[in-house]
Amino acid sequence: MKLDIPTLSICLSCRDGREEFYMSRGGRRFAKKLLNKISLKKHFNLRGVNCMSNCKRACTISLTAKKSFTYVFGDIDPENSEYSESLIELVSRYSSSSEGFLRRRDRPLLFQSSILGRLPPIQCNSEIVTNLNNGFPDD
Repeated sequence: MKLDIPTLSICLSCRDGREEFYMSRGGRRFAKKLLNKISLKKHFNLRGVNCMSNCKRACTISLTAKKSFTYVFGDIDPENSEYSESLIELVSRYSSSSEGFLRRRDRPLLFQSSILGRLPPIQCNSEIVTNLNNGFPDD
């Protein structure tokens, strides 16, 4: 795994309701589609996670990098090729932003409403993070 590029994690056990038709889970199908796209592999590391505990918003993926925000997205349709195409744009914007911080408007359309969480890195300079060890700064 290359440490200088973001890592995309895909929940392999996510269901999309089409398991009987395709004979495999949605998350696994999405991961296989990404593996078959050679052009995507240079933009991020790809790894599977056997369960990301987000079954109500499957299929779930996360994007993270060292000293960067981590994003979690759900409701990914593994049969919609626009998701894999939009991932290149998402990762490119993520990689070129400060600490991986992306506002809603800065993310590709498919990744604006499907966000489940944005988690700051432990050491963070973002204005949206406040250290509360000494109380609120405005108290």
